[in-house]
Amino acid sequence: MYQQNAGQGQYVLDPQRALLLPPELKAAPIESLTEQLFIERSLTENRFWLRIMKEHSFFLCEGFSKDDIGLIQEANRFFHYFDQLLQRSHTIPATVQAVRALNDESIQAVSALRNFKRNLLILIINCKIKGFNFPLLVDHIAREAEYFVRNLMKFNQGIMEPIQDAIISENVFWLRIMMEHSRFIGSLLDQSERNLVHQALKFGDDFEILLGQARDVESMLYNKQPTYPIISKMNKDSENATVELRNFKRAGLEFIRTCQIRSVIDPLLADHVVREAEHFLMIIQILQQRLAAKQMET
Repeated sequence: MYQQNAGQGQYVLDPQRALLLPPELKAAPIESLTEQLFIERSLTENRFWLRIMKEHSFFLCEGFSKDDIGLIQEANRFFHYFDQLLQRSHTIPATVQAVRALNDESIQAVSALRNFKRNLLILIINCKIKGFNFPLLVDHIAREAEYFVRNLMKFNQGIMEPIQDAIISENVFWLRIMMEHSRFIGSLLDQSERNLVHQALKFGDDFEILLGQARDVESMLYNKQPTYPIISKMNKDSENATVELRNFKRAGLEFIRTCQIRSVIDPLLADHVVREAEHFLMIIQILQQRLAAKQMET
């Protein structure tokens, strides 16, 4: 694209040197959501994540010191508000206007909860409050709130990321979530459950490797020319690993419910992380279908 000017030591436009063009110019364009897809995706995300936000509020409340009455009350207010919003998400008319209004209300509520979580994290890190809310866990659930808000904002704008970018960004987000779930489980199991602790930590290591690989792909290909084979493989590798982890979580949930293992894991928390793995698997399938359709066009 550029030609060196010997007199000034500068580059001037040279249309024949295509390799000097920014590779971002060849990136796939942003895609549009149909009205039907807007409604379906918005309702699916709201019904899943509003329940997750409600449970986050409960888990935070359980982790506070009994002396932090104000924080407990604030978390309880979020719990009841998200419970009401969740119930409404199952009864609203499936129209663009009603769903957009729900998205707007969810964005406002989740943004407030996100701020609450982020401010809590600062208090915890600075030893201003005590209790059992681990800093990484609070950061983890704050990132989930931020992810939910970003999705709803994109839906309201009527846009979707190009399939390659969507696969990369979803994998980078969710692989970290799965890695941290695995390590949280390992730390909440009683350490006498040696085999289960080992399995949980091994899952954490496996997902850390996948996350590193996804971040490498993000650096190489995000917002670049579509390169579908490597993207498809990354999605499949994530799916295979998440199916194994989901099955491990399911088995653990049953063991906890029937009091067959020693841990401090609440059955609701065990069920919570199972549902998140299943949601990631659903997203992988949606992305794979979009990718297959895109590959048929080329």
